[in-house]
Amino acid sequence: MSVLLINDVAEMLKVSPSTISRWSEESRKGIGKFPIPISVKGGKRRWLLSDIEKYLAGLSTATQPIPARKQRRNATAFQERQSAADKALSRYRTKEEA
Repeated sequence: MSVLLINDVAEMLKVSPSTISRWSEESRKGIGKFPIPISVKGGKRRWLLSDIEKYLAGLSTATQPIPARKQRRNATAFQERQSAADKALSRYRTKEEA
């Protein structure tokens, strides 16, 4: 039975340790499907490698992966900046053509 530290899980999933903590808390509340860690000596949290592998297998069969919150915010901000830039460019072109 292999156990993983939070940094190992984060590296494996290419996310930050705080994201792993958030996903674990959401799972405890019944919101998410991320594996809940086991407690070891001193109240430290560890994840079973088999649970993480099952989670990854479930993601590959899902129709749409769950984007991280930061990525969603950045995508929205990018779209807003792009829209503002397009408006400014269209005003500039209109003045230039006149």
